[in-house]
Amino acid sequence: MQNASSGISLINDIHQESSPLVLARHRTFPVVDELAGLFTDGGIRQGSTTEITGVAALSLASALTIAVSRSGSWVGAVGLPMLGSSAASDLGIEFSRWVFIDHPRDQVGAVIHALMAGVDLILVGPDIKLPPDHGRKIVALMRERGTSILTVGKATLCNLRPDLCLRVSQATWTGIGWGHGHLLSRKVEIELVGRGANSNLRRELVWLPDKEGRLKTVDQSNEPANLLQSAPRMQKVLPEIGEQVLQAS
Repeated sequence: MQNASSGISLINDIHQESSPLVLARHRTFPVVDELAGLFTDGGIRQGSTTEITGVAALSLASALTIAVSRSGSWVGAVGLPMLGSSAASDLGIEFSRWVFIDHPRDQVGAVIHALMAGVDLILVGPDIKLPPDHGRKIVALMRERGTSILTVGKATLCNLRPDLCLRVSQATWTGIGWGHGHLLSRKVEIELVGRGANSNLRRELVWLPDKEGRLKTVDQSNEPANLLQSAPRMQKVLPEIGEQVLQAS
């Protein structure tokens, strides 16, 4: 994990090793099959901003990087010290091509700007804020270089206008009852609302994670209309379960 100053130095090293990026407004970064149905083109459009909210926002954002890191691209994480490497690795994420800037402090604008010189996909934490002028400069550079940003939380806090909004609208854990048991798997419903070609509401139901700690599509043939109908007691027992799956490292 890095602070802002050492992080920028590492980013410069990565830039020296990276091949130049090419303007590509209509290209996409790959997404695993379980989540590809949320995107019109089957992947994250280069130069775009995706807003991710809901109880499992960090888990979902991390899952969206699986295919990107496997393809050899670089991923940056800014302001996400809660991201646990062990549980995230179980999802299939390749951390060998990640750069972590946990505490950018007042250099957050410079950090994100530097990241875009050699990193393809950037995750931005929920506490990161940018002045309006920094947001506009970052958007312009994203479009020029094709770098994409995933915001864990509202994109407007960074003065970024999201192209897509992903929200985990429902989530429930299995394996725990009244005061006993162990968390085994989490079923989540993801909604996507976008603009233009992505304006239609889309939904995906996935295990994030399943019993083996992996991302998996839910077999909906026997699913209730509301995935939480079958576990009303668990909603009361675990109202603040949040992101434990990715914080255990």
